[in-house]
Amino acid sequence: MAQDPLSDHQGPLFGQDGAALPNPDLKPETANHGEIGVKGTPWDGGRGQLAVFYSHIQDLMQSVIVPAPTGTCGKNSKTCPQMQNVGRARTAGVELSIEQQLPANWSVGGAYTYLARRNLSDPATLPTDTPRHRLFAHVSWAPANEWVFNATAEAKQGRKVAYAGANGSTFRSLAGYATFGLNGEWTPRKDMSLQLGMNNIGDKWYELADGYPMPGRTWYANATYRF
Repeated sequence: MAQDPLSDHQGPLFGQDGAALPNPDLKPETANHGEIGVKGTPWDGGRGQLAVFYSHIQDLMQSVIVPAPTGTCGKNSKTCPQMQNVGRARTAGVELSIEQQLPANWSVGGAYTYLARRNLSDPATLPTDTPRHRLFAHVSWAPANEWVFNATAEAKQGRKVAYAGANGSTFRSLAGYATFGLNGEWTPRKDMSLQLGMNNIGDKWYELADGYPMPGRTWYANATYRF
């Protein structure tokens, strides 16, 4: 049930013009993971899951802002991102999810994740690019076997990122945010489905890395055919 602690990584892997400094001394990251969880039906129509997880990571890799010769990472940039090993790290957290079936083919659900990360080798070098809190909720309605409609909400808070400060590489805490989405899916046959939806309905301005804003309100359409 536990997510990969780095699955939410959206850090500045590349600088201006898609440039980044290579690191030939980069070592592979290794980790030991442990998890314990429980799932069940605590009440009629309800399903729940709870998991506690822990990871011990050697040679944690993450993007670090370093000085760079002018012109190597964009025309006017004097710094550039570089992947580095920043030491031993510990990741621990908890996940809770609940799903409830309602009359008239409605259902609601939600999931919360708390993630705590620490650099054991150098506490001043903070783990970056993952939120401390993540909350996801949805409401679904299936008026017929061929149709399903979903409304979703996602909120994240507590993300730290690396950026180029006046005295070199430092860290910045990004503001928390919440986004909302809608989608509908029509499945006229078992092997075919059509989907139409919209992400970030409120056109929320937010960023997952310093100076890299994410897309605003976005419409999408998908068609799937299974052989």
